[in-house]
Amino acid sequence: MASVFKRPKSKYWHAGWRSGDGRFHLRSTKQRDRAKSLTIALEWERIDKKVGTGGMVESQVRQVINDILERVGEPTISVPITDGWLREWVADKETGKSGRTVERYRKTIEDFITHLGDRASKPITVITPRDIQSLIAKRQKLGLSTATVNIDAKILRAAFNRARRQGIIQTNPAEAVDLPEKHSIERGVFTSAEVKMLVDQAKDTEWQSVIMFGYYTGARLGDCTKMEWANVDLLNGSIKFSDSKNQKWITIPLHSDLQEHLSRLASIDKPQKYITPHMAGLGPGGRHGLSEGFKRIMHNVGIDPQTVKGGGIRKVSKRTFHALRHSFTSALANAGVSPELRMKLTGHKSAEIHRGYTHLEMDTLKEAIKKLPGLNGEQPGPRKSANAQ
Repeated sequence: MASVFKRPKSKYWHAGWRSGDGRFHLRSTKQRDRAKSLTIALEWERIDKKVGTGGMVESQVRQVINDILERVGEPTISVPITDGWLREWVADKETGKSGRTVERYRKTIEDFITHLGDRASKPITVITPRDIQSLIAKRQKLGLSTATVNIDAKILRAAFNRARRQGIIQTNPAEAVDLPEKHSIERGVFTSAEVKMLVDQAKDTEWQSVIMFGYYTGARLGDCTKMEWANVDLLNGSIKFSDSKNQKWITIPLHSDLQEHLSRLASIDKPQKYITPHMAGLGPGGRHGLSEGFKRIMHNVGIDPQTVKGGGIRKVSKRTFHALRHSFTSALANAGVSPELRMKLTGHKSAEIHRGYTHLEMDTLKEAIKKLPGLNGEQPGPRKSANAQ
């Protein structure tokens, strides 16, 4: 039978008992009251023997432990249900993350909840690495790319990591899974001549603006469509735009081609918030989305999208609108612009990016932008005066 005793110099009572297999256990009750300590010791012994014979499940053990805590006047243990916890985690991400990122989180979480079936309504403590590993295996069989599957695992790891940090679970089940090896596909780039073909073929003024934004600022498609007139400084030759992925603002000098294009639009367009008001309201996906619209322009020009087999069963194009971002950085690199300046211009994460630009930095960046070749085939260098003979 369980008993309690005090060790020399210890302020707490210790419990001692033998489990069903005859082993002796000794543990501090963290109680100074002998009666409370004995209550805990007796319950520990009872739980130990029942669990050892398969007579109790986790929910019953947790209930008994809460009963013990109530008897000795301690707060009970509350373990959240898996589906509720995961959905609450996604909801908390709605502030501070872009809508597209939150939607990606939500899809992964809902897919996992569906995959769990009845286990999703169980406490989060019952989730094991096997639950997550089986989801990964299932998604691989569906032919999803390695990158997609790994992002799913990363999202689940983040969600369960919060539960671990809060002491709800002891270990993160997503950290123990084996992830498929990445098969990265090198992105393609466009030459300045191809970009000119895309701009000329677009015909639509908004698409022309968006393509030029992609090539001359390195901004992502969604950010290109939401450029605002209020953030364009034609006098000093700069534009400021929101990097939605990293939740920050980037200021970049205007290339002379882009500055001329915007000056022309400013003289004929009606004043509106967005430079491309129609496209600002469109999403990237779907048959009539922005990505497909760009593909149609490429097709009409006859530019090869360089489609290859991806990590899954799907085929992917090496040259999409995002390739304009790669073209931007590659052209700067080929023109001899330093990696540090390229990182500033593209907004890639680093300690330097978070610092505001000084006047000297902006002048240096302007010189870097001038090194981009123009769409008319001109090589980098000073523009000829309109009055030059």
